[in-house]
Amino acid sequence: MDNKLGVGLIVGSLALVLSLSGNVYQHMANKQDTIQISKVQKQNKTISKQLKEARKQKSLLAGQVDSLKTNANNSGKSTGEIDFSNVTKKFFDVMQNFKPKTYGQRKDKVKSLISDELYKQYFSNSGTYGDSNSVSSKLDELTIYTQSQQGSNIKGLAVVTFESKSGNADNWTKSTVVYQLEFDTTTNRITNIQNLGTSFKASDLD
Repeated sequence: MDNKLGVGLIVGSLALVLSLSGNVYQHMANKQDTIQISKVQKQNKTISKQLKEARKQKSLLAGQVDSLKTNANNSGKSTGEIDFSNVTKKFFDVMQNFKPKTYGQRKDKVKSLISDELYKQYFSNSGTYGDSNSVSSKLDELTIYTQSQQGSNIKGLAVVTFESKSGNADNWTKSTVVYQLEFDTTTNRITNIQNLGTSFKASDLD
């Protein structure tokens, strides 16, 4: 009887030791996992900061490049010529980039860019300026040339390449149109626009 009791005590003790060992091991494993997770979280935080800084630097560099391009393009030009170029770019950006639902919005966006007389020509009350007849358009390329300046009046050319499509059509049709423009430097507005046709390309005028 004593032998059985002794064996039972030994077995019970071993079971207790094994259980305690298992608990200690599990605790150590959990602690190790917690430490590992903490390290990974810190690494992710560091990487996130580095990515954020890299994006910031990329944005700053892009801005500097754009600024350098603008300065290079404006080199040697008068203030009037620069204004003429900027206003013309804004005008054609609005006029050639539209979808059927945004077509009518062009009216308000170009009002400050063109003279009152030219505004009436483009957006007469009798016209259908709010309906594009399901046509969409996107500007591909715009090249601007200054021809001459007399007093406050600047004349120039705009070579406009754009694509358009009707309705849900998949194919876009590309066109190039040359416009002659007149610009008033005292009002910073385009005063006259004449369509010279579609038989030109930018390379023809270089």
